[in-house]
Amino acid sequence: MEPPMPPLHPKTPSLLDHLGLRIIDVVKWNLLLCVQKDDSGSVPTHVLKFGMDRRKTESVDYETRIMREVLPVLDREDFSRLVLPELLGSGEHDGLHWLETQYIAGQPLVHRWSELNHKPNILGGKGLEADTAVAVVDILRDLRSVDIGALPDFVRRFDLGLWSKEFDRHAEDLVRLSWLDQPSIDFASELFSKVQTERYQGSMFTNGDFYPRNFILLPEGKLAVVDWVGGVDPWEFVAVHAWLMMWGNPDWQKRYVQELKVHFPVDLGALQVGLVVRSFDLLWRWKDESEADLSQARAQMSEYLRQCLDPEYVRRIFE
Repeated sequence: MEPPMPPLHPKTPSLLDHLGLRIIDVVKWNLLLCVQKDDSGSVPTHVLKFGMDRRKTESVDYETRIMREVLPVLDREDFSRLVLPELLGSGEHDGLHWLETQYIAGQPLVHRWSELNHKPNILGGKGLEADTAVAVVDILRDLRSVDIGALPDFVRRFDLGLWSKEFDRHAEDLVRLSWLDQPSIDFASELFSKVQTERYQGSMFTNGDFYPRNFILLPEGKLAVVDWVGGVDPWEFVAVHAWLMMWGNPDWQKRYVQELKVHFPVDLGALQVGLVVRSFDLLWRWKDESEADLSQARAQMSEYLRQCLDPEYVRRIFE
């Protein structure tokens, strides 16, 4: 039996009333599928996202800027599959920062992927058809075509030098929690010390969390990408993030790698750095989640990080 949906934020009713919306479905506590209040239908037309604490409000405000100042001006003529969401409005109400987007009708893969232990049938993308990996690589190619030099200065750009300083601070906490061991941290630090940080300043525009949960399958082979807390990252980091997040579906991972190799040059060194960086980032993202919920996901990322410190393991992934 599925656990009950977490309760709504206490200020949600006031926000809905302010915007004239009615809930159709709750994706998570701060992400709602809605219709206008006077719409008696049951098919969503609006997506409402909001936040109140500092991290969430900053995320909502940043995503709003991306959707208002970046996505509308991208040259979409060369996109083969990519569909982008449309911003309807944004603002602040009673301490809640919110943004409202047009609902995209299709097959949302958010219902086909989970990091939660109590959803074993979709844990790590288990059961998702391997053929979807082809569309995901095509979306990666579409985003790779964006001219990053024309993006506004406020757009986040990955900097391995700055990231390495955060790694040094965060690693101590993850070792203390016994999710990583000190020898692995030492090997990772040595790996980062040997690379040229300029190589990892970012080479493509991305939504920031590029994996199937944030994709919506559409007719005619199109695919929409949502959750645009994006920036400019090394393409290898974007690519391996999707691979890591699909840990529960080896067939999907294999098909994805096969398709990547057709369209992208394989630099095993850069891919290794990306795998270590992104698996570490995921462990840090999940550090406050309970063992009951995320023990399997955390264990998998810990294992991936240790394994990917071995160049031979990385070579086998991409052989």
